[in-house]
Amino acid sequence: MILMDKYNSVRRSTARGAGTRGTTGITNNGTDAYKQALKSAKGHYRVEFTRTFENMTDKDIELRLTYGKDLVAGNLGVPVDMIKLRAKKVSGELTLTAHDEVYYVKVGNINTGKLSIRTQRLRKNNLLIFVFQIKKTALKPPQKPYSRSKGFKKRTTGQKQQASRNSYNNRKGGKS
Repeated sequence: MILMDKYNSVRRSTARGAGTRGTTGITNNGTDAYKQALKSAKGHYRVEFTRTFENMTDKDIELRLTYGKDLVAGNLGVPVDMIKLRAKKVSGELTLTAHDEVYYVKVGNINTGKLSIRTQRLRKNNLLIFVFQIKKTALKPPQKPYSRSKGFKKRTTGQKQQASRNSYNNRKGGKS
């Protein structure tokens, strides 16, 4: 036989076969939203590293995606075969001497950052510039220091009216 002091409403509801009272309405909306945010490309990105390579050959320019994966894998500390690059736009920006491409970096199905690759063709040499931006939480603005006014309570309407009367009477030369 169970003692009455150990037999409470929680144990009674569990003994009846139902879940504990009060926890049946809890959903996993927070975890679902967090998982969705990890997969999403939206968010704030901060520059993690920038690498510039000079005197690149045409073969090196063709292998720029492989080089980018290697650089990102070394920075994140994951194997190269786990990293996938997904183009942000179909074709990158094209100027007279430069070609810009932006790729989303995914490790598995989690979006970890953006990789920008600039191929710059100059007269004497070719440049490859890699900029990796990692996905981070947004920067919060600096908080103001805590301060409060001198009094704890606001003045009542009567106190405000009395102060107004006193100032009026002082301007008129006193009470008559």
